Amino acid sequence: MSELLLIAGSLREMSEAELKAVLRPLGNSAAALGDLFDLARAMVGRRELERRIRLMDRESIAVLRAGGTNQKLQQNFLASEAGAFESAAELAKELQPIRLKPVKHELVGSELANYETQLAITEILFACERHWLEAVKAGLRAAEAKDLAAVLKMDLAQLQLRFQLAKKAGLVDVIDNRYVSTIRGLQWLDANPAQRWLDLAQAIWDLPPLTLGAGSLETQLSEQYPLFDQNDLELLRYGHILGLLSDLEPTQLFRAASLDLANAGQLVWDQFPKPVTRIIIQGDLSIISPGPLSPETHKQIDLLAQSEDLGLACRFRLSLNSVLHAMEMGMTASEIEEILLSLSGSDLPQPVSYLLSQAKKKFRELTVRALAGQSVVESSDAILLTQILNENGLAALMLKGDGARLVSRLNPSLVYFNLRDAGYPVIQLDEAGKVIAPRLSQVFVEPEVVDVFALQAKALLSAEAKAPSPDDHLRQLQFALKNKLKVGVRVDMPEGIVELEMTPLGIAGGRFRGRDVVKEAERTLPLSRIQAVWLS
Repeated sequence: MSELLLIAGSLREMSEAELKAVLRPLGNSAAALGDLFDLARAMVGRRELERRIRLMDRESIAVLRAGGTNQKLQQNFLASEAGAFESAAELAKELQPIRLKPVKHELVGSELANYETQLAITEILFACERHWLEAVKAGLRAAEAKDLAAVLKMDLAQLQLRFQLAKKAGLVDVIDNRYVSTIRGLQWLDANPAQRWLDLAQAIWDLPPLTLGAGSLETQLSEQYPLFDQNDLELLRYGHILGLLSDLEPTQLFRAASLDLANAGQLVWDQFPKPVTRIIIQGDLSIISPGPLSPETHKQIDLLAQSEDLGLACRFRLSLNSVLHAMEMGMTASEIEEILLSLSGSDLPQPVSYLLSQAKKKFRELTVRALAGQSVVESSDAILLTQILNENGLAALMLKGDGARLVSRLNPSLVYFNLRDAGYPVIQLDEAGKVIAPRLSQVFVEPEVVDVFALQAKALLSAEAKAPSPDDHLRQLQFALKNKLKVGVRVDMPEGIVELEMTPLGIAGGRFRGRDVVKEAERTLPLSRIQAVWLS
């Protein structure tokens, strides 16, 4: 019996959940499968066959190359109970190990790896709220990445790596060609360091079953899975920035995580620098944190001030726009003052009090909103509008004078963020004139997740259970003819329903020609009279 037939038979016995796991690695191509024979045919293709072979451990590869069988080979459709499939065994003999490509960023982890990673992702999520971060293939645009890297005192490659990790974990997504924090991202900001670490670690923990020993993880994987392509492992890419690896060597945290990932975060919590309880607010409008900030305090300060220098000690700066940002979120000047007083534990410097008064006066003085299909910038200060119109740095916004206002055909959010970045105290309004809070407006409703592979698995099994159509009969007969297999057919004959075992000889003109195995004679049957076909 052919490999294709054996695989199709095994697939037919699977549950929807098991079949979904088989379909998932096929990706988008799974949608084109019409039935389980199509799936079986895809699985014996070289690309999919190679993928499954490279996942095998050393012992299974040796068995496969020798033409033998074991349970793991059978579970991965590389062998039957009788032995290895010929195509799989031949390909296994051809395949060679794939070397791990050198990476461009530093792989040596530090004791502060988790703190630095969480601090960077926190700043990235707040940057999504405060700026228009255009989505590009490389991750963050160079100019924006450079600004964030300077605040975090971090290499650009390491910053981009942490940004990609945030995307991988579902904390950042793209809407209207702009990076935004997701609902999950905002929930992550509210979590403690242990839970934050677990969310990130779960997103990249993709190791095959491994007997952990001494030495480099790369070496251990090569010894236990000689054909495995380690370049595809997310854990090798991100492990060092989560404290799991240092120069590809497993850390104590890695060993704990390999035993119990869910509870390994407690080690992160124990190793995390202890947060300070007070900040210092200075007369030059700077805010100094002499030590690490708790997630809650960091979130409060980021709502009120712009980050300038982040590390074990942090520096922020209050400005008119940073205070207006908090007001956009629904806070009053009095509430902002109360937060600053509670965090500092002392009276506010006079310049800070003056800034709060100024922000209260400037709030809604300059606005942008969508109106009649265009962005409209309005202000009670005509001189301010003239200044904006004449500023060369804002020429890309294509603003034009329209009576006592400015108009642009660009997205109002794009206009808003560019005016903010240029230092203008602008507020964004909706069409009804209500203030749009940046944090709340950028968070999209999580779409209902459709498990396409589960739907495809259900459809394939449902189609298998239905009565075959004439087209299905023809495909089965063509398959049998091509592979020189005997078939059983149920035919509506003039004398009644009969079942025959036949060796296919040809199909043409709407007729099936074959040799009757019992009578050892050729028969020609109209395809329209064939009610069922099975391989015998």
